[in-house]
Amino acid sequence: MLRRTKLAAAITTATVALAGPVVVAGPAAQAATPDHSAHKPVRVVMTNAGFTLPKETRAGFVTFAVSTEDAGGHELQGVQLHKGVSLAKFTAELRLAVSNDPKQAAAGISAAERDATAVGGASVEPSTAVDVTIPLCRGTYYFFDFTQLFVPNAAITYHKLEAKGRFEGRTPAHGAEIDQVETKAGPRFVTPKAIDPDDTILVRNKADEFHEAMFQRVNRGVDNAKLTKFFNALKNGQNPGFNPFAENVSRGAAAISGGRIELIRFHAQRGHYALLCFIPDNQSGIPHAFLGMHAVVRLAESSS
Repeated sequence: MLRRTKLAAAITTATVALAGPVVVAGPAAQAATPDHSAHKPVRVVMTNAGFTLPKETRAGFVTFAVSTEDAGGHELQGVQLHKGVSLAKFTAELRLAVSNDPKQAAAGISAAERDATAVGGASVEPSTAVDVTIPLCRGTYYFFDFTQLFVPNAAITYHKLEAKGRFEGRTPAHGAEIDQVETKAGPRFVTPKAIDPDDTILVRNKADEFHEAMFQRVNRGVDNAKLTKFFNALKNGQNPGFNPFAENVSRGAAAISGGRIELIRFHAQRGHYALLCFIPDNQSGIPHAFLGMHAVVRLAESSS
């Protein structure tokens, strides 16, 4: 059950059958002891067999310390369903959103954005654990492994998390900021050219669509112009003639809705990375990276 990378999923021309039931994790899959402190990280070890979460937490800035040993990686995604929306309905929308048919993908992501608020999460692979801090107001949230959507006939298991009490806390300190914005040319990242790998990064969605922020290491000499050439060639059904990526995995911040923030902290290998968003556009159904939502960022100490 090794997942395909989002890049592979985005460019494949094969049709993937994505049918399967919805499962809400029961007592055996959820920790019986509530996490009573919003300041205590929630440890999430993701495996091909699933993961566990506490049943409740205090409202506020909640940190999830996410890791995996599975080579294909996993992606913790949190959502809050809007009034009257069922998990079955939302799951059907997600299955459309990951379709290889752009029209279906546009319809699916548009419906998902209408029916739920994406609150964030973390994408992880074995070499890089990710701490993600998410503001959770009082209410009910569902967390799941987004990579299950790429496994044929896999059930989507949701973990229900209740945030209780009054929201307390201020935005945690951070050393870098990444904005997700909409421009006349399409969705884009506004990001520093270099980020200290020891810094906590605040990711802020200023647009009106779901966006994520994934980091994938690139080969020496790859800049944003070369990424544009690569994605344009693939979008037009052409062979770009080169592979800009130095690895087949990525790590980073899962999808958030417009107007929301999340903070991530991870320790990846120093070097140059492509900052990517593969969420499909809600008009064209084309993944945002193919529309120009990518940037090359150097992870290195600020003194270097």
